Amino acid sequence: MEVPKKITEFELQQLVVSALAEQREITAIEKYAQQHENQQFPLQQKYYQDLMPLSQPKQGQQYAFEVDLDRCSGCKACVTACHSLNGLGENETWRSVGLLLGGTEEKPIQQHVTTACHHCAEPACMHGCPVNAYEKDKITGIVKHLDDQCIGCVYCTLKCPYEVPQYDKAHGIVRKCDMCADRLNEGEAPACVQACPTQALAIKVVDKEKILEESQTTALVPGAPASDYTLPTTTYKSNQPTPRNMLPSDYHHLNPQHAHLPLIIMLVLTQLSVGAFCVDMLLNTFHNPVAPYLNPIRSVVALCSGLLALGASVFHLGRPFYAFRVVVGLKKSWLSREVLVFGIFAILAVLYAASFWIGGIENTHFILGLGVIMSGMLGVVFSVLVYADCRKELWREFISGFKFFTTVAILGFSTTLITSTTSVLFINSVERKEVFLFSIGPLCLGLTFISALKMLWEVSIFRYLKDHSYSIFKRAALLMVGKLNRVTMLRFLTGGLGGLLLPLLVYYASHNIDPNSSDMILLIGLSIVTFSLTLIGELCERYLFFTTAVSLKMPGDF
Repeated sequence: MEVPKKITEFELQQLVVSALAEQREITAIEKYAQQHENQQFPLQQKYYQDLMPLSQPKQGQQYAFEVDLDRCSGCKACVTACHSLNGLGENETWRSVGLLLGGTEEKPIQQHVTTACHHCAEPACMHGCPVNAYEKDKITGIVKHLDDQCIGCVYCTLKCPYEVPQYDKAHGIVRKCDMCADRLNEGEAPACVQACPTQALAIKVVDKEKILEESQTTALVPGAPASDYTLPTTTYKSNQPTPRNMLPSDYHHLNPQHAHLPLIIMLVLTQLSVGAFCVDMLLNTFHNPVAPYLNPIRSVVALCSGLLALGASVFHLGRPFYAFRVVVGLKKSWLSREVLVFGIFAILAVLYAASFWIGGIENTHFILGLGVIMSGMLGVVFSVLVYADCRKELWREFISGFKFFTTVAILGFSTTLITSTTSVLFINSVERKEVFLFSIGPLCLGLTFISALKMLWEVSIFRYLKDHSYSIFKRAALLMVGKLNRVTMLRFLTGGLGGLLLPLLVYYASHNIDPNSSDMILLIGLSIVTFSLTLIGELCERYLFFTTAVSLKMPGDF
């Protein structure tokens, strides 16, 4: 048996030196660069050339994704490729893979569904953007997001029924899929298309008229939002029959939606301000003899609430220093119109409040007050349309309008009530009796009536809990008695006490105590508690307005 020769230390060193010299002669990067430079077409074109259109879209056509559901295995290679190529954040995804489930116990069926931006023929994100940060390419039809123009208002995330735009907190802007437009221009496929190992994804040219026809009666996949809103262009094809009970795997999963706290504060306080001005003018209309004593205080309180609301709205923006751009989309965005009208409201409110304190402009009270009320009410109307335009079932015009305008009335009455009761400390005994007679009584009755009306409306949603169908209203009710039960209980507790019980106590006290006695402190205390509870109640109501706004969506992650 031959004994292996032992390698000496010198021979080992020579071997290492020889290997290093040989490695220096291997220029893999240079060879790859030369090969790529000599290629007339992209190196991997043979793998995806059949998944690309032969020519650019013609008039009335555009690019669109095509998904072969029979080929999709749910491997998420498309998700990884998109994430890697676009340098997305840890929790940011432009493409996702969901799951559909259906069939019978004997023959269960599951289907993976990959989804990204559908580059809609009528993109809601583009139509709603207040700063024109979206554009639809006239040739390719690709919907692109202009990062430099975006101010991070995230209104597009509410407008898009497919949850496509993603907010990037690090940059303070929204971003989305652009179908790898730069790669398409160079004849290369988008990252997701090129990465799919089963060729389940492709880029096709579609006719917009055909998309319009198909969108009237169908959704993209079972459980998805109706297509007639944005006219999505993605095509999902399959040779397999779809069971009638096929639904997304997360169809029955209920989670509260984003609360948008700055928007909650902005909406409630703007409506408080508008309501306070309206109630003040309403009392003046009936020739209230105590108006000259109360109007200066009421106007300042209402003004401060409005300015505080506008200030709070800025904190909702990812890039607040560019808030001035918000009026750029005035022609098409309700959000731009809302901001403009409330800006006019704020200016008129400042002038109206100043007219009570600055001499020489007393004669403008009525004209300025009328301007404040008209601009304020128009602003609330635009607030309603901002959310109604998102086409969510729970944000329809009537529902949002009822909630917003009852908030105007409730907080208008409670704010004016507290300013009326506290102001009696600074006027004489005769004027105090007039305040009790012409101000406090009507305010308490008005507050009680509107609060009762609104509470009955809100309680009525729980009747949907008995429905057999899993409707949007039933989902909202389930959230309110489930994951949002504490907020729901707080809302009804504060609304019932502050809007119903305490106003009646204040009304009773105002008719049974001497306005010149020390019992006035009790009345003022009750008014302060009434205002505080109604404000908390309306904040809770607006919190539920956002968090229960569930809607149909594309199949979720599995």
